[in-house]
Amino acid sequence: MTTTIRPVVFSYVTESPEYRWILGVFAGTFFAELTPGEVTARLAEAGHDLDEATVKIRLDQLRVWGNLEVSASVGQVGTVEDYYRRRDRYLITRVGQEVHDLVEGVLAQVDDVRDVSLGRLDQLRAALEELARLDAATAPPGRLAAAVRAVFDPHVAFSAEITQFFAAINQWQSRFDLDEDEFAFFSEVLVGYVGERLETLHRAARPIAGLLTELAPVVATIVDRAADGLAARVAAAGLSTVRVRRAPGAAVADWENLASWFVSTTGRPSRVQTLERDAVDAVRTLTQNLTRLSRTGTAGSSRRVDFLRLAGFFAHAPAPRAHELAAAAFGLYGARHLGVAGGDDTDPVDGSVSWWDAPVATVPVSLRERGDTTSRGRTSRVQDRTQERRHLLARKAEVEKRAAAARAELLEVGAAGFTDRLSEPALRELQRVLTRAVADLGPAASSGSIVLDGVRCEVRREPGTTTSVPTHAGALRVEGLALTVEPAP
Repeated sequence: MTTTIRPVVFSYVTESPEYRWILGVFAGTFFAELTPGEVTARLAEAGHDLDEATVKIRLDQLRVWGNLEVSASVGQVGTVEDYYRRRDRYLITRVGQEVHDLVEGVLAQVDDVRDVSLGRLDQLRAALEELARLDAATAPPGRLAAAVRAVFDPHVAFSAEITQFFAAINQWQSRFDLDEDEFAFFSEVLVGYVGERLETLHRAARPIAGLLTELAPVVATIVDRAADGLAARVAAAGLSTVRVRRAPGAAVADWENLASWFVSTTGRPSRVQTLERDAVDAVRTLTQNLTRLSRTGTAGSSRRVDFLRLAGFFAHAPAPRAHELAAAAFGLYGARHLGVAGGDDTDPVDGSVSWWDAPVATVPVSLRERGDTTSRGRTSRVQDRTQERRHLLARKAEVEKRAAAARAELLEVGAAGFTDRLSEPALRELQRVLTRAVADLGPAASSGSIVLDGVRCEVRREPGTTTSVPTHAGALRVEGLALTVEPAP
């Protein structure tokens, strides 16, 4: 027997917050049974003052939606009154528990920016190496299943983190409401952080792609022999009416999805490469927005002028025209409807009450005494961004200084035949010029060279030659090519 989750279990989210309070009481009870009186008492302890009658109505409505259910156990009772009192006990359903956890998790983290733990990629690589050392045809099924779980557990967490992080970046690129603190965050933290993460992600993804390619021929054998857990036992028993969620890695499709994250195919880049491209585009747009924010007040780059112009339209427009402007600019259509209840203390009656019977309206002093709503006093000064501009120029000069030092180190070590270790910045400079030189070499030429930022890099085909460049993170080996790095003439 299978059960379909009805979307109505989410109905409480858009209703009164009292429903969330009540479900919060049940969510921490591990499916305990509570009466309306007990729920009312726990709500009072949490600072929510509701009478028992209201709580009973809310409990019954949650039961209709499927978030709660009435207990079928009444225990030992001595009177009919005790029977009905014991029968009036509620407990949360499994669906209600999962929906509550999902909703509260989303509401708690909707504005958070989650860090991306790239250490999970190291765990994933180690798990793949361990799995590759096992013989898929003869290894014990239990050990094989444990190795598969060790592969997919860090991948599931990593994919969720990085997808949410880059989704947040794509949303930030259209922000026009940044204040000074957010401006400083974007300019000093975010752009540099994304660059560092992309570089680390690119380095970590390569060995994982190689291991997945190596394991691809035996994936079907691994899936078949690693069948373990409740899902496998239910399938072996032939219980087709019971649905059990399989663990990640229990199907060939799970491995194909894992490979699509790191392994590129003809015409289809990996998801990691796609995320890198999208992130670079988003950061480029963010940088353009930062440039716009640093010039706040100029007519061509600031939205301030546009908003002031729109405010002028509202100030001089008659009432019907103002409604049309609000609908066109903000999607705010008329809020007056026949029969609607009053809004608040300043508007105690609804729009259908005649002005003859309605109480006297509260008129602002400016409108009552001067006949207009024009703001008096001095206008605020346009904020000076000189200090931020100097800060960005100083950061740019510091970056250029570090790059020049890295190139000088590269030329010094290259002149000595790459016997000394390269620092990480110098290694990045070497990779940058080496990539261009290899591209110039092409598939048929005997040598290729490139001159970039005062550095000349040349590669020549010499079969059997290995050029090793030691670094603090390991050694970069260039097979079959002779490498020369020297100052540009």
